[in-house]
Amino acid sequence: MFWKRTITALIGIPVLILLVYAGGIPLAVFVVLLALGGSFEIQRIYRRIDIRCPQLLIYGSAFLFPLLAYYAPQGREYYFMFAGMMVLLLSHMMVLVLAFPRWGIDSIAASYLGSCYISALFSHLILIRKLSPYGWQLLLFVFLLTWACDIGAYFIGRLCGRRHPYPALSPHKTFEGSAGGILFCIGVAVLFQFLCPVLTYPKVLFLAIITGFVVQIGDLAESALKRIGRVKDSGNLLPGHGGILDRFDSLLFSAPVAYLLIILVLP
Repeated sequence: MFWKRTITALIGIPVLILLVYAGGIPLAVFVVLLALGGSFEIQRIYRRIDIRCPQLLIYGSAFLFPLLAYYAPQGREYYFMFAGMMVLLLSHMMVLVLAFPRWGIDSIAASYLGSCYISALFSHLILIRKLSPYGWQLLLFVFLLTWACDIGAYFIGRLCGRRHPYPALSPHKTFEGSAGGILFCIGVAVLFQFLCPVLTYPKVLFLAIITGFVVQIGDLAESALKRIGRVKDSGNLLPGHGGILDRFDSLLFSAPVAYLLIILVLP
């Protein structure tokens, strides 16, 4: 398993960095593929608890939000994203009425939740990349912080983790590992700022600490979904890592929070 994870990472990380640097259509296509894969996986979890979703809506959102993020005019992206969420909500309510009683409220709610959780949150990768003039540097920074937190939490938790705050949800998570993840984020932030100074040190450190916190919340959120669906992994697309949601669950939280911090708190 270790070697599978390592080989997948050695192949995947350079590809991700290339996509971050390229941006544009290649990144948008990649986000659509992530959203499609994540939508498939969350429906797999839903089916374990006997919930079925309207396929057109949940897969349609995998195209809707990335395209809105990509084509929205600079500075007005969130207007378009909000409009997309309203259109998607109204579409779900129309399906509830027009196909009544085929879809229950549980199916409609699960479909809308899955669409926003996966497609809308993944689309923030595109929004960060569009930030001018340091879009690709900031997006790379978010990836690095996310990876640093995951790595730090894993190794510090394995070495000296003792206290388990969520034994029923994620028995391997520890307070010590959580602190280690945030410390790794701070270390990466200091190094990144030294090599690529796009923000001031206080802003970089603030972003690192908040990102380190929400990365772990994202991981726990996906763990909760898997516990509800009684599955170990969301999928098996990535050897040694599981599925799309297993590998990118942290990014689903870190990317939106980082984007909001950058445009609202750290302009």
